[in-house]
Amino acid sequence: MSTVFRLEPADKALVYELIETLSKKVANHLSETTIPHGLLSGLAGELLFLFKAHQFNPEFVDESVFQEQLDVLQEGLGEQSLELSNGLAGQAWLLEYFNQSTPDEYDPELLSEIDELFTNALKRSPWSGELEMVLGLAGYSPYAARRARHADQTELFDAIVSGFESTVSQLNLKHLTWAQPKESVYLFDRESKDAEYNLGLAHGVPGIIAALLPAVRVPSLTLRTKRLLEGGCEWLLAQRNPKHDDYACFGTCVGDQHRSRLGWCYGDLTIALTLARVGLELQRDDFIESALEIALHSASRDESSAVIYDAGLCHGSLGLATIFQAMNQLLPHPELAAAADRWLHIFLANYKEKGESALYFYDAQNKCYTENFGFLMGYSGMALSLIGVMDDQLDWIDSLLMA
Repeated sequence: MSTVFRLEPADKALVYELIETLSKKVANHLSETTIPHGLLSGLAGELLFLFKAHQFNPEFVDESVFQEQLDVLQEGLGEQSLELSNGLAGQAWLLEYFNQSTPDEYDPELLSEIDELFTNALKRSPWSGELEMVLGLAGYSPYAARRARHADQTELFDAIVSGFESTVSQLNLKHLTWAQPKESVYLFDRESKDAEYNLGLAHGVPGIIAALLPAVRVPSLTLRTKRLLEGGCEWLLAQRNPKHDDYACFGTCVGDQHRSRLGWCYGDLTIALTLARVGLELQRDDFIESALEIALHSASRDESSAVIYDAGLCHGSLGLATIFQAMNQLLPHPELAAAADRWLHIFLANYKEKGESALYFYDAQNKCYTENFGFLMGYSGMALSLIGVMDDQLDWIDSLLMA
Protein backbone atom coordinates (compact mmCIF):
# COMPACT_ATOMS: atom_id res chain seq x y z
CA MET A 1 0.00 0.00 0.00
CA SER A 2 1.29 3.45 -0.90
CA THR A 3 2.36 5.71 1.95
CA VAL A 4 1.01 8.68 -0.02
CA PHE A 5 -2.64 7.71 0.32
CA ARG A 6 -4.25 7.46 3.75
CA LEU A 7 -7.19 5.09 3.54
CA GLU A 8 -9.38 3.80 6.29
CA PRO A 9 -10.12 0.06 5.99
CA ALA A 10 -13.59 0.72 4.55
CA ASP A 11 -12.22 3.04 1.86
CA LYS A 12 -9.42 0.61 1.06
CA ALA A 13 -12.04 -2.09 0.57
CA LEU A 14 -14.05 0.28 -1.64
CA VAL A 15 -11.04 0.98 -3.89
CA TYR A 16 -10.40 -2.76 -4.17
CA GLU A 17 -14.04 -3.34 -5.05
CA LEU A 18 -13.99 -0.58 -7.66
CA ILE A 19 -10.95 -2.07 -9.42
CA GLU A 20 -12.75 -5.41 -9.64
CA THR A 21 -16.00 -3.81 -10.82
CA LEU A 22 -14.26 -1.79 -13.53
CA SER A 23 -12.30 -4.87 -14.64
CA LYS A 24 -15.58 -6.67 -15.32
CA LYS A 25 -17.12 -3.65 -17.05
CA VAL A 26 -14.17 -3.19 -19.40
CA ALA A 27 -13.86 -6.91 -20.17
CA ASN A 28 -17.58 -7.11 -20.97
CA HIS A 29 -17.29 -4.03 -23.14
CA LEU A 30 -14.50 -5.61 -25.18
CA SER A 31 -16.41 -8.89 -25.49
CA GLU A 32 -19.58 -7.20 -26.72
CA THR A 33 -18.32 -4.26 -28.77
CA THR A 34 -15.96 -3.75 -31.69
CA ILE A 35 -13.93 -0.60 -31.05
CA PRO A 36 -10.99 1.22 -32.67
CA HIS A 37 -7.57 -0.09 -31.67
CA GLY A 38 -6.04 3.11 -30.28
CA LEU A 39 -4.29 3.60 -26.96
CA LEU A 40 -5.93 6.76 -25.67
CA SER A 41 -9.54 5.83 -26.35
CA GLY A 42 -9.65 2.33 -27.77
CA LEU A 43 -8.70 -1.32 -27.47
CA ALA A 44 -5.02 -0.82 -26.60
CA GLY A 45 -5.82 1.39 -23.62
CA GLU A 46 -8.41 -1.03 -22.28
CA LEU A 47 -5.98 -3.93 -22.66
CA LEU A 48 -3.38 -1.96 -20.71
CA PHE A 49 -5.81 -1.70 -17.81
CA LEU A 50 -6.83 -5.37 -17.93
CA PHE A 51 -3.17 -6.38 -17.95
CA LYS A 52 -2.47 -4.29 -14.85
CA ALA A 53 -5.67 -5.53 -13.20
CA HIS A 54 -4.56 -9.12 -13.77
CA GLN A 55 -1.19 -8.34 -12.19
CA PHE A 56 -3.02 -6.78 -9.25
CA ASN A 57 -5.36 -9.74 -8.80
CA PRO A 58 -5.49 -12.54 -11.39
CA GLU A 59 -9.06 -13.34 -10.38
CA PHE A 60 -10.25 -9.98 -11.70
CA VAL A 61 -9.57 -10.78 -15.37
CA ASP A 62 -10.54 -13.69 -17.61
CA GLU A 63 -7.28 -14.47 -19.41
CA SER A 64 -9.10 -15.94 -22.40
CA VAL A 65 -10.92 -12.64 -23.00
CA PHE A 66 -7.67 -10.71 -22.68
CA GLN A 67 -5.80 -13.02 -25.07
CA GLU A 68 -8.61 -12.96 -27.61
CA GLN A 69 -8.61 -9.17 -27.69
CA LEU A 70 -4.80 -8.99 -27.78
CA ASP A 71 -4.91 -11.24 -30.84
CA VAL A 72 -7.40 -8.82 -32.43
CA LEU A 73 -5.02 -5.95 -31.75
CA GLN A 74 -2.00 -7.72 -33.19
CA GLU A 75 -3.84 -8.97 -36.26
CA GLY A 76 -4.91 -5.42 -37.06
CA LEU A 77 -1.50 -3.75 -36.83
CA GLY A 78 -1.05 -3.61 -40.58
CA GLU A 79 -4.24 -1.57 -41.00
CA GLN A 80 -3.36 1.22 -38.57
CA SER A 81 -2.37 4.83 -39.08
CA LEU A 82 0.90 5.81 -37.39
CA GLU A 83 0.11 8.37 -34.65
CA LEU A 84 -0.09 7.71 -30.89
CA SER A 85 -3.75 8.38 -30.19
CA ASN A 86 -5.53 5.94 -32.47
CA GLY A 87 -2.60 4.54 -34.37
CA LEU A 88 0.46 2.35 -34.34
CA ALA A 89 2.69 4.49 -32.09
CA GLY A 90 0.39 3.90 -29.13
CA GLN A 91 -0.29 0.27 -29.92
CA ALA A 92 3.41 -0.47 -30.42
CA TRP A 93 4.17 1.19 -27.08
CA LEU A 94 1.69 -1.22 -25.49
CA LEU A 95 3.20 -4.29 -27.15
CA GLU A 96 6.67 -3.24 -26.01
CA TYR A 97 5.32 -2.68 -22.51
CA PHE A 98 3.90 -6.21 -22.52
CA ASN A 99 7.14 -7.56 -24.01
CA GLN A 100 9.18 -6.05 -21.18
CA SER A 101 6.87 -7.35 -18.46
CA THR A 102 8.58 -10.75 -18.54
CA PRO A 103 12.32 -9.96 -18.75
CA ASP A 104 13.37 -13.60 -19.12
CA GLU A 105 11.21 -13.94 -22.23
CA TYR A 106 11.92 -10.54 -23.78
CA ASP A 107 12.14 -10.60 -27.58
CA PRO A 108 14.27 -7.67 -28.85
CA GLU A 109 13.27 -8.36 -32.45
CA LEU A 110 9.51 -8.32 -31.88
CA LEU A 111 9.07 -4.70 -33.02
CA SER A 112 12.18 -4.19 -35.14
CA GLU A 113 10.11 -3.68 -38.29
CA ILE A 114 8.11 -0.97 -36.52
CA ASP A 115 11.37 0.75 -35.52
CA GLU A 116 12.27 0.94 -39.20
CA LEU A 117 8.77 2.01 -40.23
CA PHE A 118 8.70 4.91 -37.77
CA THR A 119 12.26 6.02 -38.56
CA ASN A 120 11.54 6.17 -42.29
CA ALA A 121 8.19 7.91 -41.75
CA LEU A 122 9.71 10.64 -39.57
CA LYS A 123 12.68 11.44 -41.79
CA ARG A 124 11.20 14.62 -43.23
CA SER A 125 13.09 17.88 -43.18
CA PRO A 126 11.61 20.23 -42.39
CA TRP A 127 8.91 18.41 -40.46
CA SER A 128 5.55 19.46 -41.89
CA GLY A 129 2.98 17.72 -39.70
CA GLU A 130 1.59 18.16 -36.20
CA LEU A 131 4.19 18.68 -33.48
CA GLU A 132 2.19 17.68 -30.40
CA MET A 133 1.84 14.16 -28.97
CA VAL A 134 -1.70 12.98 -29.71
CA LEU A 135 -1.44 13.11 -33.50
CA GLY A 136 2.04 14.45 -34.07
CA LEU A 137 5.79 14.07 -33.80
CA ALA A 138 5.97 14.11 -29.99
CA GLY A 139 3.75 11.03 -29.88
CA TYR A 140 6.51 8.75 -31.16
CA SER A 141 8.75 9.47 -28.18
CA PRO A 142 6.96 7.20 -25.65
CA TYR A 143 7.50 4.22 -27.95
CA ALA A 144 11.13 5.12 -28.68
CA ALA A 145 11.89 5.69 -24.99
CA ARG A 146 10.26 2.43 -23.95
CA ARG A 147 12.09 0.49 -26.69
CA ALA A 148 15.41 2.18 -25.82
CA ARG A 149 15.50 0.25 -22.55
CA HIS A 150 16.44 -2.85 -24.57
CA ALA A 151 17.03 -1.86 -28.20
CA ASP A 152 19.08 0.88 -29.85
CA GLN A 153 16.80 3.75 -30.83
CA THR A 154 19.44 6.22 -32.02
CA GLU A 155 18.02 6.48 -35.54
CA LEU A 156 14.44 7.01 -34.40
CA PHE A 157 15.44 9.57 -31.80
CA ASP A 158 17.62 11.32 -34.36
CA ALA A 159 14.57 11.65 -36.61
CA ILE A 160 12.51 13.03 -33.72
CA VAL A 161 15.17 15.53 -32.64
CA SER A 162 15.77 16.59 -36.24
CA GLY A 163 12.06 17.19 -36.71
CA PHE A 164 11.93 19.49 -33.71
CA GLU A 165 15.15 21.24 -34.76
CA SER A 166 13.62 21.94 -38.16
CA THR A 167 10.57 23.65 -36.63
CA VAL A 168 12.07 25.48 -33.64
CA SER A 169 11.91 29.26 -33.27
CA GLN A 170 15.07 30.70 -31.70
CA LEU A 171 13.79 33.90 -30.08
CA ASN A 172 17.05 35.02 -28.44
CA LEU A 173 20.20 33.53 -26.97
CA LYS A 174 18.30 31.84 -24.12
CA HIS A 175 14.78 31.22 -25.38
CA LEU A 176 13.50 28.89 -28.07
CA THR A 177 10.05 27.47 -28.67
CA TRP A 178 7.65 25.91 -31.14
CA ALA A 179 4.57 27.52 -32.67
CA GLN A 180 1.54 25.47 -33.59
CA PRO A 181 1.62 24.59 -37.29
CA LYS A 182 -0.70 26.82 -39.31
CA GLU A 183 -2.77 23.81 -40.34
CA SER A 184 -2.92 22.28 -36.85
CA VAL A 185 -6.28 20.94 -35.74
CA TYR A 186 -5.40 22.18 -32.26
CA LEU A 187 -5.21 25.89 -33.06
CA PHE A 188 -7.38 27.99 -30.75
CA ASP A 189 -7.59 30.94 -33.16
CA ARG A 190 -7.69 29.86 -36.79
CA GLU A 191 -8.28 33.36 -38.07
CA SER A 192 -5.21 34.99 -36.53
CA LYS A 193 -2.08 35.41 -38.62
CA ASP A 194 0.09 35.55 -35.50
CA ALA A 195 2.01 32.55 -34.26
CA GLU A 196 0.21 30.59 -31.56
CA TYR A 197 2.16 28.97 -28.74
CA ASN A 198 0.30 26.22 -26.89
CA LEU A 199 1.16 25.61 -23.22
CA GLY A 200 -0.44 22.19 -22.71
CA LEU A 201 1.38 18.89 -22.26
CA ALA A 202 -0.97 17.18 -24.71
CA HIS A 203 -0.80 19.68 -27.56
CA GLY A 204 1.93 22.21 -26.81
CA VAL A 205 5.48 23.11 -25.90
CA PRO A 206 5.58 21.20 -22.58
CA GLY A 207 4.80 18.01 -24.49
CA ILE A 208 7.56 18.73 -27.00
CA ILE A 209 10.03 19.24 -24.15
CA ALA A 210 8.88 15.99 -22.50
CA ALA A 211 9.16 14.16 -25.82
CA LEU A 212 12.73 15.37 -26.34
CA LEU A 213 13.91 14.46 -22.85
CA PRO A 214 14.71 10.75 -23.44
CA ALA A 215 16.89 11.64 -26.43
CA VAL A 216 19.36 13.49 -24.20
CA ARG A 217 20.59 10.07 -23.04
CA VAL A 218 21.62 9.09 -26.58
CA PRO A 219 25.33 10.05 -26.69
CA SER A 220 25.33 11.27 -30.29
CA LEU A 221 22.26 13.44 -29.62
CA THR A 222 23.04 14.77 -26.14
CA LEU A 223 24.33 18.24 -27.08
CA ARG A 224 21.64 18.89 -29.68
CA THR A 225 18.88 17.75 -27.36
CA LYS A 226 20.21 19.61 -24.32
CA ARG A 227 20.13 22.87 -26.27
CA LEU A 228 16.47 22.35 -27.14
CA LEU A 229 15.54 21.29 -23.61
CA GLU A 230 17.22 24.18 -21.84
CA GLY A 231 16.05 26.81 -24.32
CA GLY A 232 12.52 25.41 -24.25
CA CYS A 233 12.35 25.37 -20.45
CA GLU A 234 13.78 28.88 -20.19
CA TRP A 235 11.13 30.10 -22.62
CA LEU A 236 8.38 28.18 -20.83
CA LEU A 237 9.25 29.73 -17.47
CA ALA A 238 9.21 33.18 -19.08
CA GLN A 239 5.53 32.61 -19.96
CA ARG A 240 4.53 32.31 -16.32
CA ASN A 241 1.89 34.79 -15.20
CA PRO A 242 3.60 37.77 -13.50
CA LYS A 243 1.32 37.50 -10.49
CA HIS A 244 -0.61 34.27 -10.19
CA ASP A 245 -3.71 34.29 -8.02
CA ASP A 246 -5.71 31.40 -6.62
CA TYR A 247 -5.93 29.98 -10.11
CA ALA A 248 -3.16 29.32 -12.60
CA CYS A 249 0.51 30.12 -13.02
CA PHE A 250 0.14 29.60 -16.80
CA GLY A 251 -2.55 30.08 -19.41
CA THR A 252 -3.56 27.53 -22.00
CA CYS A 253 -1.59 29.35 -24.65
CA VAL A 254 0.61 32.42 -24.74
CA GLY A 255 -1.37 35.63 -24.59
CA ASP A 256 -4.70 34.17 -23.60
CA GLN A 257 -6.37 35.66 -20.58
CA HIS A 258 -8.12 32.46 -19.57
CA ARG A 259 -7.07 30.65 -16.44
CA SER A 260 -5.92 27.17 -17.37
CA ARG A 261 -7.55 24.15 -15.84
CA LEU A 262 -5.57 21.59 -13.85
CA GLY A 263 -5.11 18.28 -15.59
CA TRP A 264 -2.87 16.13 -17.75
CA CYS A 265 -3.77 17.82 -21.01
CA TYR A 266 -3.36 21.43 -19.89
CA GLY A 267 -2.30 23.33 -16.83
CA ASP A 268 0.33 24.02 -14.24
CA LEU A 269 0.75 20.55 -12.80
CA THR A 270 2.11 18.76 -15.85
CA ILE A 271 4.21 21.82 -16.68
CA ALA A 272 5.72 21.44 -13.19
CA LEU A 273 6.21 17.72 -13.74
CA THR A 274 8.00 18.36 -17.05
CA LEU A 275 10.26 21.05 -15.56
CA ALA A 276 11.13 18.75 -12.65
CA ARG A 277 12.03 15.89 -14.98
CA VAL A 278 14.28 18.09 -17.10
CA GLY A 279 15.83 19.71 -14.03
CA LEU A 280 16.71 16.35 -12.50
CA GLU A 281 18.08 14.97 -15.77
CA LEU A 282 20.22 18.04 -16.56
CA GLN A 283 21.03 18.91 -12.94
CA ARG A 284 19.37 22.29 -13.28
CA ASP A 285 18.42 23.32 -9.75
CA ASP A 286 16.61 26.41 -11.04
CA PHE A 287 14.21 24.27 -13.06
CA ILE A 288 13.66 21.97 -10.07
CA GLU A 289 12.95 24.89 -7.72
CA SER A 290 10.49 26.43 -10.16
CA ALA A 291 8.80 23.07 -10.68
CA LEU A 292 8.30 22.56 -6.97
CA GLU A 293 6.95 26.08 -6.48
CA ILE A 294 4.44 25.64 -9.32
CA ALA A 295 3.40 22.20 -8.08
CA LEU A 296 2.86 23.46 -4.54
CA HIS A 297 0.71 26.28 -5.87
CA SER A 298 -1.27 23.66 -7.80
CA ALA A 299 -1.73 21.71 -4.58
CA SER A 300 -3.74 24.58 -3.14
CA ARG A 301 -6.37 24.55 -5.89
CA ASP A 302 -9.88 23.19 -5.39
CA GLU A 303 -12.45 21.63 -7.72
CA SER A 304 -13.69 25.01 -8.88
CA SER A 305 -10.34 26.59 -9.74
CA ALA A 306 -9.03 23.32 -11.17
CA VAL A 307 -12.18 22.99 -13.35
CA ILE A 308 -12.86 19.38 -12.34
CA TYR A 309 -16.10 17.82 -13.59
CA ASP A 310 -15.31 14.11 -13.62
CA ALA A 311 -12.74 11.54 -12.45
CA GLY A 312 -10.84 10.68 -15.65
CA LEU A 313 -7.09 10.66 -16.21
CA CYS A 314 -7.07 13.57 -18.64
CA HIS A 315 -8.59 16.28 -16.44
CA GLY A 316 -10.40 14.60 -13.58
CA SER A 317 -9.97 13.98 -9.87
CA LEU A 318 -8.28 10.59 -10.19
CA GLY A 319 -6.01 11.98 -12.88
CA LEU A 320 -4.87 14.67 -10.45
CA ALA A 321 -4.33 12.09 -7.71
CA THR A 322 -2.03 10.19 -10.10
CA ILE A 323 -0.11 13.26 -11.31
CA PHE A 324 0.46 14.53 -7.76
CA GLN A 325 1.57 11.00 -6.85
CA ALA A 326 4.07 11.05 -9.74
CA MET A 327 5.24 14.54 -8.79
CA ASN A 328 5.79 13.41 -5.20
CA GLN A 329 7.80 10.43 -6.42
CA LEU A 330 10.11 12.86 -8.23
CA LEU A 331 10.28 15.59 -5.59
CA PRO A 332 8.98 14.18 -2.30
CA HIS A 333 7.09 16.82 -0.33
CA PRO A 334 4.34 16.46 2.28
CA GLU A 335 2.08 18.97 0.49
CA LEU A 336 2.31 17.03 -2.77
CA ALA A 337 1.53 13.77 -1.01
CA ALA A 338 -1.38 15.45 0.77
CA ALA A 339 -2.71 16.79 -2.54
CA ALA A 340 -2.66 13.32 -4.10
CA ASP A 341 -4.54 11.96 -1.12
CA ARG A 342 -7.03 14.84 -1.14
CA TRP A 343 -7.97 14.34 -4.79
CA LEU A 344 -8.44 10.62 -4.19
CA HIS A 345 -10.80 11.38 -1.32
CA ILE A 346 -12.66 13.95 -3.42
CA PHE A 347 -13.33 11.14 -5.89
CA LEU A 348 -14.35 8.69 -3.17
CA ALA A 349 -16.74 11.18 -1.57
CA ASN A 350 -18.31 11.85 -4.96
CA TYR A 351 -18.68 8.12 -5.62
CA LYS A 352 -20.30 7.51 -2.22
CA GLU A 353 -22.77 10.30 -2.96
CA LYS A 354 -23.59 9.58 -6.60
CA GLY A 355 -22.72 5.93 -7.13
CA GLU A 356 -21.85 4.71 -10.61
CA SER A 357 -22.59 8.07 -12.24
CA ALA A 358 -19.51 9.46 -10.46
CA LEU A 359 -17.48 7.30 -12.87
CA TYR A 360 -18.99 8.85 -16.00
CA PHE A 361 -17.09 11.11 -18.37
CA TYR A 362 -18.27 14.71 -18.65
CA ASP A 363 -18.92 15.57 -22.30
CA ALA A 364 -18.31 19.31 -22.34
CA GLN A 365 -19.57 19.74 -25.90
CA ASN A 366 -22.98 18.26 -25.13
CA LYS A 367 -22.91 19.20 -21.43
CA CYS A 368 -23.82 15.74 -20.20
CA TYR A 369 -22.30 12.73 -18.47
CA THR A 370 -21.81 9.47 -20.31
CA GLU A 371 -20.10 6.11 -19.93
CA ASN A 372 -16.58 5.93 -21.32
CA PHE A 373 -14.42 2.81 -21.14
CA GLY A 374 -11.18 4.29 -22.43
CA PHE A 375 -7.74 4.97 -21.01
CA LEU A 376 -7.60 8.76 -21.17
CA MET A 377 -11.19 9.70 -20.35
CA GLY A 378 -12.89 6.63 -18.95
CA TYR A 379 -13.03 3.56 -16.76
CA SER A 380 -9.68 2.09 -17.82
CA GLY A 381 -7.67 5.14 -16.82
CA MET A 382 -9.59 5.64 -13.58
CA ALA A 383 -8.95 2.05 -12.57
CA LEU A 384 -5.26 2.34 -13.42
CA SER A 385 -5.14 5.30 -11.05
CA LEU A 386 -6.83 3.22 -8.35
CA ILE A 387 -4.37 0.36 -8.83
CA GLY A 388 -1.59 2.93 -8.40
CA VAL A 389 -3.21 4.02 -5.16
CA MET A 390 -2.90 0.48 -3.87
CA ASP A 391 0.60 -0.46 -5.07
CA ASP A 392 2.28 2.92 -5.72
CA GLN A 393 3.39 1.68 -9.17
CA LEU A 394 2.99 4.09 -12.08
CA ASP A 395 5.10 2.25 -14.63
CA TRP A 396 2.66 3.08 -17.46
CA ILE A 397 2.68 6.90 -17.26
CA ASP A 398 5.53 7.20 -19.78
CA SER A 399 2.83 6.55 -22.40
CA LEU A 400 1.50 10.02 -21.53
CA LEU A 401 4.93 11.75 -21.43
CA MET A 402 4.93 11.84 -17.63
CA ALA A 403 7.97 9.61 -17.07
